[in-house]
Amino acid sequence: MPELPEVETIRRQLNAKLKNQTIKSVRILKTGRETPHGQAFAKAVTGKKIKMIDRRAKLLIWRFTDGSSVTIHLKLTGRVILVDKKYQPGKHDRMVFEIGPYHLVWSDMRQFGTINFLSSEALKKKLSEYGPEPLEIKSEQLAALFKSPKTRNVKSALLNQEVLAGVGNIYADEALFRSKIRPTRKLGSLTADDRLKLAKAVQEVLKQAIELKGTSSQDYLDAYGQEGKFEKVLRVYQRKGLPCKVCGTPIVRTVVAQRGTHYCPNCQK
Repeated sequence: MPELPEVETIRRQLNAKLKNQTIKSVRILKTGRETPHGQAFAKAVTGKKIKMIDRRAKLLIWRFTDGSSVTIHLKLTGRVILVDKKYQPGKHDRMVFEIGPYHLVWSDMRQFGTINFLSSEALKKKLSEYGPEPLEIKSEQLAALFKSPKTRNVKSALLNQEVLAGVGNIYADEALFRSKIRPTRKLGSLTADDRLKLAKAVQEVLKQAIELKGTSSQDYLDAYGQEGKFEKVLRVYQRKGLPCKVCGTPIVRTVVAQRGTHYCPNCQK
């Protein structure tokens, strides 16, 4: 699933092209994952001028000049890619947008993603569901989020979008490795130093992943159809059985918070 770095990469790319452009048309190829449904969605957004492309947590947000918006949650396999005007839709494509001189396709192989047209009030309510953005607060403020509930394991806290916005499985595993904390540890067992190390690791790994345009270990592609490069520097995620890059101990895979979880049993305590 695209996480904060992947969605932020797409946001920056689309904002550079689509800011101040007007949606000329929407071609709906497959319906069922948009609100309102079918042609009502196309009618609602056609003619809207894009003020900016924004992001909150893992949501891509098209903010229109009249205060309304479109939100896109890519979920597991969603993609939004700039294409040539002669582009021929593929099997998994759901919509094709003509926006100013540009054409954009939204596709989703697994069909879990959503695209919603929202009023300004509906957007405000939706965005209030998320915790703080990890790159918009100080490390000390971020560390304070990992104090309670004491019986919650640290991996669950990292994945909880009401606690912290935008972090998912990949970057939770990577941040925990960098902070030398085992994902099964309870929040109550963390020292103040542990919490600060984790906060700094979260910020460090997210910044590096944005610089490398995300991770393409599965289906993710950016707005130009290119793979991210963070996969090349992964230290634990999807490295089950491979030697730890620090100590050589085989990386272990387990399940924490119902998610496949990778860690080094030697480096992480």
